[in-house]
Amino acid sequence: MRIKVTIFLVLFFILLPICFSVGNAHAQSAGDACTPTKFSSPIWVPGGSPGGAGQLMVCDGSNWVLLFEYDNDGNVGIAQDTPAAPLHVGGAAIIGTSSLICSAATEGAIRYNTTENNIEVCNGTDWAMVQASACDNAPAFPNFPDETNVAVSTLTESDIVQITGVDSGCNAEISISGTGGSPAYRVCSDSSCSSVIQTWTTSNDSYDLLGNYVQLRATSSSSVATAYTITVNIGPVSSDWIITTGMSGCSPEGTVCADGTVYAGLSGASTAMYVTRCDAGQTWDGASCTGTREALPWNNGNSTGYVTTGLTGTTDGQTYTATLIATDSDSVTSGTQLHQAAQYCADLSMHGHSDWYLPAKNELDTMYGNKTVIANFNESGTYYWSSSEYSNVDAWNQRFSDGNQGNSHKNSTFAVRCARR
Repeated sequence: MRIKVTIFLVLFFILLPICFSVGNAHAQSAGDACTPTKFSSPIWVPGGSPGGAGQLMVCDGSNWVLLFEYDNDGNVGIAQDTPAAPLHVGGAAIIGTSSLICSAATEGAIRYNTTENNIEVCNGTDWAMVQASACDNAPAFPNFPDETNVAVSTLTESDIVQITGVDSGCNAEISISGTGGSPAYRVCSDSSCSSVIQTWTTSNDSYDLLGNYVQLRATSSSSVATAYTITVNIGPVSSDWIITTGMSGCSPEGTVCADGTVYAGLSGASTAMYVTRCDAGQTWDGASCTGTREALPWNNGNSTGYVTTGLTGTTDGQTYTATLIATDSDSVTSGTQLHQAAQYCADLSMHGHSDWYLPAKNELDTMYGNKTVIANFNESGTYYWSSSEYSNVDAWNQRFSDGNQGNSHKNSTFAVRCARR
């Protein structure tokens, strides 16, 4: 019994001052006078309804000041200058309203504009509305067609592409990079770039691009069959432009190389083939082919001593020529007789080279396919010899007026255009 009485007395004296403080707190309201020595810390004033409602106040030295309050749903609100104003809505903090003045002293402050019904931020001078950007700077995908068969170490320009799909007055940043070639871009106001907004640059800059044009450029690789990928970023959109050098160092077909030979195309799948600028018997004088075009037989010109060489392949004129010049072309004439068309090419020293050969059937067809850019062929109906044998008696040839490939007796005389790799 003595233990129970002791516990009761202890609890009574512990709870008595707490109950006294709460009772006094219930009597306080924001604005009431206070004595700072009476309460040195904020007090909690419970609301009139259960559920957690109440106010936290502090004595500022003379009056009670409301810090924040909870409603019956547990929402918290920060006190405002007007006590009657609501302190909370749906659990969100209520920020200051239009009465706050924007200045350097209040830079970074936010407020709710009750007239415009939007949130504003003080930038140190004026109130600026906080809103999502309505500026669309993502263009429709700009397509820069790839460049292939580009000559090595050549400054190459892309197509001029119009930029669409962005908002007028909405700047988009352009940046450019690449695997090589020192890429750059420029911005123009017309499709021919006769009016330039930004000259060639590598800088990351912003432009109003709607309706304007962008062009790229880069220097191709110094190696054959090598690709550079140039990437341009316009706003959030990226586009790749690929420039690839040809199999020849002086691409494309028909290009006159530095040594004076002409790039004729590929021998097979990946071997560059070059030809002389003129046919057998002619020379280039700097402006045209001069001299008389020769007509040579495939064999030595004999129509009775045909020899089977077995060179019926169609792709390797270099090998066929080497075999022909070591093979007797006439079975009835003593000694070793020449295969004259092949021998002419094997003996040729021109443009600083002496490794010329009589092209095979398919190589001759490649030359025909590029005859316009290679130039200086006889297109009047004359045939050209290949180094491919058709039979004991005949060999393959091709007419450059219409591309017809046929076979003729080996003693027939036709034009010759030599090739090398």
